Amino acid sequence: MEKSEIRYSHLIEIDEETNRIYIYRVNPNGKKDLLTYTDLPSKKYEEDPEGFKEFARLLGENILLDSTIARKIFDL
Repeated sequence: MEKSEIRYSHLIEIDEETNRIYIYRVNPNGKKDLLTYTDLPSKKYEEDPEGFKEFARLLGENILLDSTIARKIFDL
């Protein structure tokens, strides 16, 4: 199997103490590898709806761009 055909899942964890979101790759064998992490927005949705939308967009892009299947579907 070529590297571009390797399938894995993504696991999203939120740490309330550090106010961070972590994205892991989970390989077929169950091994978890940290892909990326970022701080959650400091403002509530009502205070900055556009900032929240931008955060959510970037989060989705990170996951899709890391997925070999999504890149294939979207021809990326």
